[in-house]
Amino acid sequence: MVSCLLSLGFCAAVASALVVWADCTLPPQQKTQTTTCPTNLNGPFEFPHLIVPVDKSHPDTAYGTSLSGELSWTVASLFNFDIPPGDAGKKCSLVFLFPKQHDLKTSSYTFSGDGRLDFSELNSPATGGTTYNNRPTTGQDYGVVTVAPGNSYSIATFDCPAGQRVGFEIMAAGNTFLKFFQDFNQAPIGLFITKC
Repeated sequence: MVSCLLSLGFCAAVASALVVWADCTLPPQQKTQTTTCPTNLNGPFEFPHLIVPVDKSHPDTAYGTSLSGELSWTVASLFNFDIPPGDAGKKCSLVFLFPKQHDLKTSSYTFSGDGRLDFSELNSPATGGTTYNNRPTTGQDYGVVTVAPGNSYSIATFDCPAGQRVGFEIMAAGNTFLKFFQDFNQAPIGLFITKC
């Protein structure tokens, strides 16, 4: 009796108590490969076209657009990205870049706490009139990442939503306070989408 043991990747011919090795061809195995785009801005990338802070201690106040991300126990920041139609068929990675303070040339930040941040994709983009109470619902929570200065983080990789405006949210998940000026110059800082 011949039995192909696919889970071990070989074939065995079994005759009573005697094992005879037999040659058999197995179907090719499908390999799932996840491509992660760079966690730097050396290649193509997208800069957020809108950053909006929302504050649960003032849930109906619209703060409008900002040049900075702010994250605390009460404040979260929403980021919109416009993905060009020409990016169809490419992969996109949501990345968070957090250089050391002394490496910054045209930006700065204030940071304290445990560094725990929760990243989410929103079901729709934010607007300048978005408040904490009317902010878009979460489409996918990417989970908590503990950040520290001098590091870059790949948050999620997905098919580029070509020709669409997409929104993301960052909120503090612990006792983190972080306020940063979003910047793509030398030692870039903030939330970006890299493409590959």
